[in-house]
Amino acid sequence: MTSERHNASMEPDALRSWFDHRVGTHEFSGVALVWTAGAPAFQYAGGIAHRGHQVPITGETRFGVASVTKMVTATAALRLVDRGVLRLDRPVIEVLPAEHRTRALTPEHTLHHLLSHTSGLPNYHDDAAQTWDSFVGALDRIPGSKALRPAVVLPLFADLPAERAVGEKFEYSDANFILVGLVIEAATGKSFYEVATEEVIRPAGMADSGFEQLDQDPPRYATGYLYAADPPDTWRSNVFSLTGKGMPDGGMITTAPDLARLIDALLDGRLLPPPLLAAMMTPQTPPSADVEHYGYGLELVVENGAVTILGHGGSDPGVSTMVAHHVAAATTFVVLCNQDRGSWAATCRLTKELGLRDPRDVGQTD
Repeated sequence: MTSERHNASMEPDALRSWFDHRVGTHEFSGVALVWTAGAPAFQYAGGIAHRGHQVPITGETRFGVASVTKMVTATAALRLVDRGVLRLDRPVIEVLPAEHRTRALTPEHTLHHLLSHTSGLPNYHDDAAQTWDSFVGALDRIPGSKALRPAVVLPLFADLPAERAVGEKFEYSDANFILVGLVIEAATGKSFYEVATEEVIRPAGMADSGFEQLDQDPPRYATGYLYAADPPDTWRSNVFSLTGKGMPDGGMITTAPDLARLIDALLDGRLLPPPLLAAMMTPQTPPSADVEHYGYGLELVVENGAVTILGHGGSDPGVSTMVAHHVAAATTFVVLCNQDRGSWAATCRLTKELGLRDPRDVGQTD
């Protein structure tokens, strides 16, 4: 079916009522976007961008997007690969200066392993934890408010041993992408932020995106909030729970349309040549029967040997985000929330509304 046919079946009023109800029950605060043929097919904005001042969220609100940032970092690295500045198969230990080589790095570790989360290197927090205590506790050691460049995060995992052998298994680790950022800096002589802007953000037409210091009050930025059950139904902002500036593994500030434009720029071939785009969209992890796979900075859904959905999700304290592009329908869903819940349930609702399916949707909510 074409994307136009899906759009014709959409019931905007019913969708808006569903989102309004979720906002009223504190299950959603943010924006939702359905994007096809280079333009919005549906948009919703609801909730509060700043609870203290009661600033409402609008279509112009900008959000921190956590690990969705990895799509930008990977694209920047692959553009440098395209020009011969970096190589996917070169040992990163040959690129990084001595002060940025962690204890667990070996000559076997390449950019390929970092971008695909197959390095076996340790993370700087427990990604499987059910609370944010591990993540926030790690940042407290830096402290996080002083983390304004990737190298500041390095001490959190620099002396840790490897978790497993190189290439043995896919194991998601934010530390991999901190190292990618440092590799980019070492290879270019520029800051990661300069490279990400020059190589991806500007060419993709992402006019409302960037890496800004949180203590400089980024314009139209939605403060993130964490729900607290004790006392009941209270909220705490994430101002003490993030790095002072976004990192290569997460924290870019952007809008839903800008992320849809990023997907368009990638798939239209405006950022990467066909071989590197194909590599980015191909599972780069050991063979698995799972429906979820990982390319280079892209989460992939694979069914019957073909990629049917690509994108990335993101979670930080006070942040819940999802980008999902359905290949056959040429339709992108972007959901950005400034609270630690809401994006997955909303993405599933949008997907069903358009008559599409996501095999990851097994009835759970976030």
